[in-house]
Amino acid sequence: MKYYLLFCQLALLCSFSATAQFTAGTEGFYISAGTDVSIDGLTFRPTTAFSIQNKTLTTLPTALPGSPPSISRVYTFDSPITFVGRLGQFYRTSELNGNIETMLQVVYQNVAPVTKAGSVVNTTSHYIYNDLIAPATFSAVTAAQPGALPVTLLEFTVKMEGSAASLNWSTTYESNSDYFDVEHSTNAKDWNTLSKITAAYQSSGLKNYGFSYGSPSPGANYYRLKMVDKDQSYAYSTIRELSFEHTYQIALYPNPVVEKIQINMDHWENIATVKLLNAQGITLLEFHKKPLLTEIDMKDLPAGLYVVQLGLNDGSVASVKVIKQ
Repeated sequence: MKYYLLFCQLALLCSFSATAQFTAGTEGFYISAGTDVSIDGLTFRPTTAFSIQNKTLTTLPTALPGSPPSISRVYTFDSPITFVGRLGQFYRTSELNGNIETMLQVVYQNVAPVTKAGSVVNTTSHYIYNDLIAPATFSAVTAAQPGALPVTLLEFTVKMEGSAASLNWSTTYESNSDYFDVEHSTNAKDWNTLSKITAAYQSSGLKNYGFSYGSPSPGANYYRLKMVDKDQSYAYSTIRELSFEHTYQIALYPNPVVEKIQINMDHWENIATVKLLNAQGITLLEFHKKPLLTEIDMKDLPAGLYVVQLGLNDGSVASVKVIKQ
């Protein structure tokens, strides 16, 4: 059974002499898209349906470290959640912890804290939120002003440019920032560094960065930024994904052919069928039982133009013309 929440507000504690906790069991809470939900002052408005299951949320007065540190209200889940939509929180002025209220930004943390620029602060109700347009994974949420972390990331985008991946990102604030590691993965778990980009060190204005990767892998490609400070503390950006079509190297030889033509292709295990067609598109020969033949006997066929057609496991087709002498 799912519990549909229209609005859930747990009362804020008068003091933090005790720890505030909220637990969602195995059936959990289901939040429909566009619905505002508040749990002990932590608010969600998911872009798509969102559920909290098998999680314990703890509210603590211990700030995340920084200069200045975060506000003295930190929401921590016992295991990470992934969320896209409006993420916000209520706080007291007594919890600002040296931060200037009008400069606050939403901060979320999984491995390391990430400050989200563009947050909206209501100084009357003492509420802050940020609309996360891409899924973010985190186990802690709080707020801090720029300077608490080395980099305030405004945006990070990836897009295809031909056969290359074009990565672009911008910052609105940098303090003691050292460099960005541009990281790549094919499974979103194992990462390797593609390039090390020098950061601005100190900046309070817009800074733009870019990188082009010319050797993406066939299929899914994942990219993220590791933002490293001068003291080697770091934070990760949101993960971005691009998908590239599979490309194959196919060779037929000899071509022109007199008797038998050999088919040479990398990743032969991806081939499902082999066909020989004449110039009118009529199938003359077809092989679909494994192991597939890697040569075709054409000695008894009349001279002319033919097509060798390879059907791939993913449903795509590769065709190569061959001339019979």
